[in-house]
Parts: sequence; C-alpha cells; structure tokens
Amino acid sequence: METLRKKSMMAVIKLGIPKSELPETVKKEVKTLEERIKSDWTGVFRSWYLWRNQSNYVKIDWSGGVWWFQFYKDGPTFTIPVAQMPAIKIKAGSSYDLGYQGGIMFLLNGKKIWIDDYRVVEDREVIFYGSYSSKIATRRQFKATMSVGDQNRLRMEVVQAGMGVEDNEV
Repeated sequence: METLRKKSMMAVIKLGIPKSELPETVKKEVKTLEERIKSDWTGVFRSWYLWRNQSNYVKIDWSGGVWWFQFYKDGPTFTIPVAQMPAIKIKAGSSYDLGYQGGIMFLLNGKKIWIDDYRVVEDREVIFYGSYSSKIATRRQFKATMSVGDQNRLRMEVVQAGMGVEDNEV
C-alpha cells in the first residue's frame, strides 16, 4: 500500500514543483525516489512489441516525471527505429495524445490512445491510466501495467478496458 508520504513525493515529481520550495529532508527523499525510479526505468529493455515476428527493444528514459519510449528493431546497435513508432512522450498532469502508435504500445491495435496519468509501483511496475477511441463512445477508459521481468524483458498488460476487463497479456 502506498503511503501518503510517497504519494506526495510523486506529486512533487510529476507536477514539477520546484524543490527549492521544499524542506531539506523532503528534498532529499524526493531526490532519492527520483534516482530509484530513473535507475529502475532508464535503459534498454527487450520489448513486448514484435516487428515482423522478431524480438525488438525499447529504450526508455525517465526524468523529472516524463517518460520517453523509443522502439528499435535491431538489438544492440539501436540505429533502426521501428518506422511506425516514433518516440512516445508521456507526462502526468495533462492528457497526452499518443495516436495509433499508443494503440500499438498499449496492445489496443487500431485504437487511438490518450494517457492522463501514471503511478510507479514497487517491484519495477508502472500503471498507466488513459482512454482509447471507440465506435460506441468518444473515449473509453483503460488501465495498463508495464513491468520488468526476467532478462530485462518488459511486459505490458491491459488490466481494464471500457466497462469490462480485457486481458491482452503478451
């Protein structure tokens, strides 16, 4: 269970509140939390996304509450980004329109994706909250978890979509 203290520190990070306005002890705790998240989530991971049935990689950068995702199809050299997947940016506090690339990333192919918020959970897991395009309604809500497994392999799972539950685990 997340403590109020950790939720408050994440709010400081995600909203970009100047650390100069914080007490010294809180500044240190926020810095430690930022360093832990950056250490856990910045790097190159094997991707759940397949390009022409080949394993791919995703380079993730997390800094100051902002996520950057870039998908690659050539392993260790990281010179050939997947053509249909330009870099994806996600920041809490506003709705980010990821378009159809987001649909691919969040396993909702053919859907446009908007991400509104995220929550970093212990054990190298992140929960993203957003919505996707639908023929029935303008937008339908969804929740997806991203976690790191064996051999630095990322796992993406849509845990809740629309009114029901949809399991798109790969």
